[in-house]
Amino acid sequence: MPVICASDETHLTNFSGNQHAWPFYLTISNIRKDIRRTPKMRTWILVGLLPCPPKGAKKTDEAWHSAVGTVLSPLRNLDITGPGLKWDCADGFQRQCYPISAAWVGDYPEQVMVAQVSFGSCPMCEIPEGAPMGHSIFQPLDNPQDWDVYLKLLDETSIDVLHTLCVHPIRNQFWQYPLCNVYRLWQPDELHQLLLGFVKDLLHWLLKYLKARNLNDQFDN
Repeated sequence: MPVICASDETHLTNFSGNQHAWPFYLTISNIRKDIRRTPKMRTWILVGLLPCPPKGAKKTDEAWHSAVGTVLSPLRNLDITGPGLKWDCADGFQRQCYPISAAWVGDYPEQVMVAQVSFGSCPMCEIPEGAPMGHSIFQPLDNPQDWDVYLKLLDETSIDVLHTLCVHPIRNQFWQYPLCNVYRLWQPDELHQLLLGFVKDLLHWLLKYLKARNLNDQFDN
């Protein structure tokens, strides 16, 4: 039973002043997207409100990971070789289920925090920050983020190597979750990845191209 997580910082109420919380939601993956994305279908459940640290606070990532780890501890401690859990299904039958963390819905800053990589780098692969599109050396499928490699580097105290790979030199708690690859949890984000990412970069290149050829006015018209 793959579990999908989502969270985002928000105001508690309209009358709470500057008080914020981080709502943490869960759903399951075998629900059609059109149903899951309809609020009235109530396919997401709120499992906790995580406190938001004040601006300028230190070690906020560690505090966030600790809070999420507490909420998701039943998933981390699941024995995938054992009998699993008996859950009541919508058709009235009970089934043996093995809930695992399979996906995470969040924007890029949250992806960076969950993956514990440096801001500006890719949470899925080791392509260096600022590498141009169509780079001939670094390919996403050839050099994916690999927690097993990072764990060995930590044990060998190879901190400089981890910094070179833009990975924070700490033990990511998601490395402990069975059948979970923290670097493969991300779902497509239309706003940040497509519109503010690919389309914005493409438009920036296009405007420079048009300006160099004195075609800006024709493009605007």
